[in-house]
Amino acid sequence: MFSMNNKMVEDNKGQLAVALPDHQPMPLITKLLFYAVLPIALPVIVSYKFITDKSYRVTTTNLYSLVNGATIRSCANEWYFQDVGLLSKLWSLPSAAAYIQKSTNNNVETPLLEYQVREGYCGSATQRCILKSLGYPSNSIPDQKGGESKPELWCEHVKQIAKESTSHNDDDDTSSNTEIETTIVRGNEVTYDEFLHKLREGLNNPNCRICCNYLRSALTGFELTGLWKFHPLFFMIKLYGGHFSPILGLVEQDMEEEKDNPFVAIFDTNHKYNGAYFVPCRRLYDAVSSIDVGSKKSRAIILVEKKIL
Repeated sequence: MFSMNNKMVEDNKGQLAVALPDHQPMPLITKLLFYAVLPIALPVIVSYKFITDKSYRVTTTNLYSLVNGATIRSCANEWYFQDVGLLSKLWSLPSAAAYIQKSTNNNVETPLLEYQVREGYCGSATQRCILKSLGYPSNSIPDQKGGESKPELWCEHVKQIAKESTSHNDDDDTSSNTEIETTIVRGNEVTYDEFLHKLREGLNNPNCRICCNYLRSALTGFELTGLWKFHPLFFMIKLYGGHFSPILGLVEQDMEEEKDNPFVAIFDTNHKYNGAYFVPCRRLYDAVSSIDVGSKKSRAIILVEKKIL
């Protein structure tokens, strides 16, 4: 099963101490595809689609505008992004505390969160985080893997994993006689107020967790420095590459005029972002409302609820 090394994230800035993943080198064939084939093929394919497909052209233009705006005004550069005070409030919330396992014997706290072991494994890592927090034993959940690229497929897999975990742990009261129900809430199919209501509803339900499929670069910008900013593959990833992570909670803002725009706490499954960070809910709504050019649908939040049969 998924293993961790002994290196821990420092907890001196309000972050939960989550073990860093074991390094998994990229296979040679993947490196060749990533660094040789795709940088040549992608510009040709994208240029052709941009010229011949109006909807693709409009979507790409809108995505570029969204990410370029985030580059100018990146959430990562704002005071709230990983503010110690906000993190302190976060870990006191039941929705975030659900991701911390407390031993009944010695009161030791163990994080149930984990980072992805490789690029492309964010969806699987998010599934493991959520299922563990709902009481499914870690050793009954499969190792991280790739392939969780669409909300529908993610939902299908998380329900299947929970079902198999239950069948293998009939004597475990935490998972027997239960099933997982999922609800996909696409950003462009709801208003902002409806989006916020769904977040509050899910986070206030002790049997519910929220997975977020979003365009992270809509929050943090292109994040490219030096010659990397001219690499076509990385540029395309920032425009088209969605990401999965658990949502841990909502922290209300003190200002009266911002009461309808609380900070959303996301645990980023990519360890390079050092754990949980905060973004204004309206910014996350934009990131979730962004269109996935592959499916031509917007991204989504997914409510994952554990039901008693």
